[in-house]
Amino acid sequence: MNAPNDVIPVPASPAIPPIAPPAAEDRVPPSLFQEINARRAQVENPELLRRLRGL
Repeated sequence: MNAPNDVIPVPASPAIPPIAPPAAEDRVPPSLFQEINARRAQVENPELLRRLRGL
């Protein structure tokens, strides 16, 4: 157990301003992510990745 004099007070954390959601023109359509994943699946070599993970 800690003695009462061993307790160090913790300073209050500064207030963090809320993060605004991205603007409509900065949003990426979900179809773009689907296209990226499809291309990645064509390029990646599952057997090679399995060997690299085993190292």
